[in-house]
Order: sequence, then C-alpha cells, then structure tokens
Amino acid sequence: MITLIQLSDCHLLKDKDKTGYTGIAPYDSLARVLTDIQNCIVQEVASEPEQRAKHQVIVLVTGDISGDNSPESYQHFIALMEQHIEPACIEWFVLAGNHDNNPYFEKYLGSRHLKSNDPISFPNWQIHGMDTRATSNRYTAAGEVKESDIQALEQSLTTSPQANHLIALHHHILPSNSWMDKHSLVDAQRLVSLTDEYPQIKAFVHGHVHSPLRQQIGTNNTPSYGSPSTCWQWEMRPEFGVSNEASGYQVMNLMDDGMVNVTVKTQTN
Repeated sequence: MITLIQLSDCHLLKDKDKTGYTGIAPYDSLARVLTDIQNCIVQEVASEPEQRAKHQVIVLVTGDISGDNSPESYQHFIALMEQHIEPACIEWFVLAGNHDNNPYFEKYLGSRHLKSNDPISFPNWQIHGMDTRATSNRYTAAGEVKESDIQALEQSLTTSPQANHLIALHHHILPSNSWMDKHSLVDAQRLVSLTDEYPQIKAFVHGHVHSPLRQQIGTNNTPSYGSPSTCWQWEMRPEFGVSNEASGYQVMNLMDDGMVNVTVKTQTN
C-alpha cells in the first residue's frame, strides 16, 4: 500500500505573522497541519519499521505554496518541511499553482517539482505531476493543459499499461459550479479524453478550490479529489465566499488492486 498525503494552497507570505481571510496566518496554519501529520501519520508508520518496506508514504503539495511571490515564502515552506517531514525520511514533492508563476518556485523547489515526464514509480502505481501554470499570462489565476504534459502522460500510460496511474495537478478539471470556475483549466477536455482512452488512470488529485471537491471524470467515472487548503477555505457557490471550514489536508491510500481510499483531515481550531 502507498499512502499519499496531499497538502495544497498554503499561500505563505514573507511575513510569518501576517493574516489573511478569516484572520488566519498561513504560516501558523501550515505549521499546525504539518505537526498533525508528524504526530498522527508519520510516527504511526515509523513505529512499524518492519512494515515500512511494504507501506510507502509520500507527501505531495499541489501548488500555491506562495501567496505573495516572495522568496521568503518558499524559504519558510522549506524550513517547515525540514522540521516536520524530513526527520521521518518521508519523501516530499511539489507542484506549481497559479500563485507559483514566478522565478522563485524553480529556484527553491525545482528539485522537488513532480513533472509529467518523471513520475513517482512503484510496482503497482505511477504518480504523475502536471504543471498547469499559464504560459501566456503569468498573472492569471486560470490554468492550462500543456501538450508536453499530455504527451508525457500518454507515453507512461502506453508503456506501463499494467500499472495504476494517479495524476496530480493544481487546477480542477470539471466546473465546480462555484465562483472559482472563472479561474478554470483551459483545454481540460484533453484530460477527460485521456481518462476515456486509458482506464488505468485511477484518480486525479488537485487543489485550487480550497475545498474537498469530489467529481467523476469521463465515461469511466474516474474519481477526482480536491483538497482543502492548509489555510482558509472557499465556499463552493456562485458568489465569492469564504467558508468557516477548518484548514486541512487529505490522506489517500493507494491499494495494490487500484482502489483509492481518501480521508479528509481537518484542524480543530
């Protein structure tokens, strides 16, 4: 079994103490989330070393790590990961979100960037990353599907048809019927068509919507799992709104037979 711990939309700022929506300081909120992961999950796995070879644990952060395009925001992020995740020898990877469309993301996190042409590979699973940052306008919150990502995914799906495949990206694929759809994923139909052609795609995971959005993609009803943000949450409604839901993350157990079990973890404020 593989446990994939997904964090998303940290929106870290240069000033650790600065607060955003609902009075939440992104730095403090992420620190609490990582402490929870360290206490409840990492230690649980680490306490069973004989099972460690059979039970792989990975942390994946699906974009919008920065909230202000500052180098300090990425420095804060790395320091927190080094403090809470690395002591347990847990591998961690990142994706870029629209707020990471800046030079500092690659400078500080390029070596951790999960790219479509280099998936995380296990005997029964491949975990792919997509870069949905817009290339035509770095300031837009909308995303785009890149031809290079589609080609790399098809290459892996064709050469490893016996494996189960999970695709991670920042933007949501289908409309959420909320105000966040004005920041949607251009050419998302390319991914829908991919699921129709390749049933070995078992799930999508994404961030962006700051909500545990649940959808089914294509004729194979491939599940898509949105993650809560590690800071504030959005209301999934047509008008802009901030939810009173707590910050959180989600834990995905990827079973050898291709099943995916997902649990949303929220903080008690």
